[in-house]
Amino acid sequence: MNFHIKKVAIVGGSSAGLLSAVTLKYFFPKLHILLLYSKKHAPIGVGESTTAWFPQFLHEHLNISREEFYKSIWPVWKLGIRFEWGVPHISHFNYTFDGQFRYESQLLSKIPGFYCMHDMRQASRYSILMDKHHAPLLHDGKGNIKILSDGFGYHIDVYEFINYLTAKALSLGVDIQDLEVLDAKLDEYGNVQHLCCADDLKVNADLFIDCSGFKSQLLGKALQEKFISFGYRLFCDSAIVGNWKRRSPIFPFTTATTMNSGWRWRIDLRDRVSFGYVYSSSFCSQDEAIQEYLSLTPYATEDLRKISFRSGRYKRFWVNNVIAIGNASGFVEPLESTGQHMIVETIWRVVLALQDSNLCPTPKLIDATNRYVVDLWDEICDFLTLHFKFNRRLDTPFWKYCQEETDLGSLQNLVELYQDSGVCHAIAHLIPKSSIFEIDGYLTLLCGQQVLVKNLQPMADAEITEWLKYRQILHNNLENSVSPQEAFYFLESLY
Repeated sequence: MNFHIKKVAIVGGSSAGLLSAVTLKYFFPKLHILLLYSKKHAPIGVGESTTAWFPQFLHEHLNISREEFYKSIWPVWKLGIRFEWGVPHISHFNYTFDGQFRYESQLLSKIPGFYCMHDMRQASRYSILMDKHHAPLLHDGKGNIKILSDGFGYHIDVYEFINYLTAKALSLGVDIQDLEVLDAKLDEYGNVQHLCCADDLKVNADLFIDCSGFKSQLLGKALQEKFISFGYRLFCDSAIVGNWKRRSPIFPFTTATTMNSGWRWRIDLRDRVSFGYVYSSSFCSQDEAIQEYLSLTPYATEDLRKISFRSGRYKRFWVNNVIAIGNASGFVEPLESTGQHMIVETIWRVVLALQDSNLCPTPKLIDATNRYVVDLWDEICDFLTLHFKFNRRLDTPFWKYCQEETDLGSLQNLVELYQDSGVCHAIAHLIPKSSIFEIDGYLTLLCGQQVLVKNLQPMADAEITEWLKYRQILHNNLENSVSPQEAFYFLESLY
């Protein structure tokens, strides 16, 4: 592609399509952005759980104010993921977004990871708040509330989010049309020449963005880009999804619970809770999955849906004048809430490439951008294998198979180093430079699941004392924290 981009056509009105439209129009206001969607194809509509990068993208890169967003969406603050996972005798471990391992403290004689190998409970402020079921906000005793830090993610209702993005896109001047795309016409060089739409209409553009979901209508179907499966490493391929109206306090975290043939998520929204059972159809029938799902979530019968998926990515997400965003580009089970993360990360990489090239990207720039995004997908796959290889929570055929057959890929050396020496500075050199999860994520999974360390040094009495003192100081700093419900009441009074 060596021509100037003036018009962009986006296929799909999901959050991927609308985020693409809003982002491109915000950074390139002179571009003609056309978004095509069909009312026949509704979004899956589960509660969405994000990483901490997602709010940062919205509020810092797109300059969307928190006040505006909260009034429209009322997201629930997400401090991390509570994993009911690992060894049976420990109830859970917290994977927090504020870093339990990366920060050194003058109060501790060793790096925090050393202590976490022995006792990972409440090792950071967010971990303490998660166990208290409190939001990352503090009251000052005078009726005011302040944000503790802004390193949290969100739980969002996908329908409300789509409505918000639609209004935002229209306000920016995006052209949104209810028009079903049926096919794409290619030229002799493999570029999309035009879209073939309902009523014999044709749509021309310089750049086409495929946000058609699992169908991958342009990248997969029209351009026949090769799909790279992760199925030989990640064994889940199905999900049962439902919701229930809130009957209990809001959890400011996502919960991942070990199930017989996979795992279950819990995502708390303001007025309802989203539950999903992700499982392997090789070990569990749909009826068995539904029965197990309902035995633990008896109220989650509203709009119960069944989803089949394949884990993997396309070889490239950007081919000629087609870019795929979201599920049209790749998909893995949402164990680490990477769906929305990869949408905004991919869009951001496209924005940078278009800025660097003045809307005229060269083949080499496209190749470099492809490599960056592909590496992120592959890291996610590698990282997810840690969850399955070392989870000993249940002794079922599925989990036995995971322990025996899961391929750690590029993480093999990292795991072997940890099993030999535990938490050490050298591990940082084995983590990708552009890692989504960083050293904190890897050590959380290894320590949290109690992966055995051959040369684990015991904690001396003095080290136990300083660890307890360190955690008590964290507790003291959070005495004035509030629940999500209290925080919502306060924000409602402001907005």
